[in-house]
Amino acid sequence: MKEERILIVEDDVNISENIEEILQLLGYVNIDIANSANQAVKVVKKYRPDMVFMDIKLKGDKDGIELGEIIQQMVDAPIVYVTSYSDPAIIERAKRTHPAGFIVKPFNSNDIHAMVEIVLYNQRTRPMMMEQGGPAAEISPYLVTDSVFIKADNSFERVDYTDIYYVEANGNMVTIFTKNRKFIIRKSMKDMEDKLPSNLFLRVQKSFIVQLAQIDNFNTKEITLKTNDVVPVGRQYYNSFLAKLNTITES
Repeated sequence: MKEERILIVEDDVNISENIEEILQLLGYVNIDIANSANQAVKVVKKYRPDMVFMDIKLKGDKDGIELGEIIQQMVDAPIVYVTSYSDPAIIERAKRTHPAGFIVKPFNSNDIHAMVEIVLYNQRTRPMMMEQGGPAAEISPYLVTDSVFIKADNSFERVDYTDIYYVEANGNMVTIFTKNRKFIIRKSMKDMEDKLPSNLFLRVQKSFIVQLAQIDNFNTKEITLKTNDVVPVGRQYYNSFLAKLNTITES
């Protein structure tokens, strides 16, 4: 009996049950199935799976790639995409989420067997690689990991990540609101997402990135920071935002 927990996200019941049966024959007993993005998020928060089989073309307002990005914010679980599509644009989008692999429909038991064994073996041995200084041990490419240097006038000013409250975009410019001052620079929000560590900051709307530690309270439409600034939450960003927080709700 194998103890790893595996989540199958698939809105076609026949396919999800087929994957489940194959996994059971391989000795996996902790298997969960979700048929929508919302159900998948709830399962991930409750059970924290070790691996996810994700259908790319899910019904609803989010496809499997968007849901994969949300799940990656919640747990450190490898994602294997299940797809019948070979559209290069879809593959490029999926690649940006660094999946553990792809299973192409129609698949057979050997396909599932090979994928699950390799992916979970890599997951089990990764801590050993980190201890030995392997590739996973590299967390940040920068020498200074608690601050960012922002160019102001003719010099670079050091700003601790904890002193950055939020970032707001306006056209091709962004304003960085910090403890001591505002910085207005020519940057895209994508550039800012790449520069700010994802464990501390999150994009919550097309034009806003917030420091998670600065959040005082929130609802589905807006976030109030400790500074009393109010930042809007985009509908398509809310689940990803919620997944980053430890919340207690009515069951």
